[in-house]
Amino acid sequence: MADAKGEEVAFSVSGKTLDVDYSRQHKVKVTDRSGQTLTYQLFQGVHYVPLFKVEVLQQIKGFNMRPDDIYFTGYPRTGTNWTFEMTSMLLNGKAETIQRDKDQLELSPHAELAQLPSPRVINSHMKLSDSPDDVTALKCKVIYTMRDPKDVVVSLYKLYYNRVFPFGTYNGHFEDFLHLFMDGTVDNNGIFEHWRDAEKYFTHHPDIPVHFQSYEDAIKDPVRAVQALSDFLGLHRNDYLCRSIAEKCSFSRMKIDKEPFSIKVDGEHFLYRKGVVGDWKNWFNDQMLEDYYKVYEEKMAGSRFYDAYAKSKTNTSDLSVYFFVCSIFIFTYIVIFGLYATICIYL
Repeated sequence: MADAKGEEVAFSVSGKTLDVDYSRQHKVKVTDRSGQTLTYQLFQGVHYVPLFKVEVLQQIKGFNMRPDDIYFTGYPRTGTNWTFEMTSMLLNGKAETIQRDKDQLELSPHAELAQLPSPRVINSHMKLSDSPDDVTALKCKVIYTMRDPKDVVVSLYKLYYNRVFPFGTYNGHFEDFLHLFMDGTVDNNGIFEHWRDAEKYFTHHPDIPVHFQSYEDAIKDPVRAVQALSDFLGLHRNDYLCRSIAEKCSFSRMKIDKEPFSIKVDGEHFLYRKGVVGDWKNWFNDQMLEDYYKVYEEKMAGSRFYDAYAKSKTNTSDLSVYFFVCSIFIFTYIVIFGLYATICIYL
């Protein structure tokens, strides 16, 4: 990110201006292949946006959780705002918009979180190994959000590209940002490190109840996604409520309903973009895709999460579409040829 002209650009959440302190941060500039830069703060070896206060990050390990808290984490741009809304509505028993932004440990004042009634839905983008110690000690239920990294990198790039932040503006090309993403020199040290860390965490703590929330599955069948969340939370299944929540939490409605409460830069609401699956196909060329899967193989081979977004699965999906289209073409050809032959016989 190029240095911004002053720090007069203001962040706000739920209509309140955020008190941001950059003074104690260990700032680092990450440079892409074309010389464009992104500015992060380095905290305990992890890249975070400078938006988060150092003193808040220092308090997260010791944050006081409650036994009935729902702790959900996931890499940025994996549907965490969406998941927070669905989960909170289920716990409230009403398909009504939550009148605040998600309760994020890196951003929300911890004194305010302490005042929230139980059960709370506590969110964080931090790696699970950096989560509050109480999550393990109290065996809190954990929701972990997942999304195709190819869509994640597009969404993350659009979040930063040509946007004026107090700590700078990034004007690099997508292909250059993709290489930063693959190297892990972006938010939270990249999605692959985030996944590997989660895998290790769940292996070491098999008694922690966990629900994996797939972005793709939720897009495909939002009602079923809400039902699965309801079951995980141990709630009595109310299919009418689940359908109502799925409808209320559709992307088009949330983009409007959550506008007053979302994080903004100088009044601009920027977190909600498209809410679709497969937008990466509009951004990746063949070489980018080849480079990406080489890195994916290196970093995710042998992982429990590998199969979900492996190249073989993408290829299988593409081949299925190909064979379906071919079968339609062949069937149409046979029908047309049959009609032509019948006409010729009678003529």
